[in-house]
Amino acid sequence: MGSEEHKEMLYWCGIREGELLALTAADFNFDKETVTINKSYQRLHGEDVITTPKTKKGNRTIKMPKSLCEEMKEYLGMLYGLKKERPYLLR
Repeated sequence: MGSEEHKEMLYWCGIREGELLALTAADFNFDKETVTINKSYQRLHGEDVITTPKTKKGNRTIKMPKSLCEEMKEYLGMLYGLKKERPYLLR
């Protein structure tokens, strides 16, 4: 994720950096303008690890502002060519 998108996701969605780093394209639902948080990135003993949240409340779906949703959709489309190759990821 680019630096600007990174900052905006942290600010507007109130997510932790580890949660942000664990996001995949499948975590975004652009029709509902939401992002699902269900994992976190950690560096443990020199290894990159994706873990589940520590508590049940850590699993959540967050409503994104429309402007951020459009920006993320464009960004992910640029990275992965989602519109043509994987339209199922753009729910």
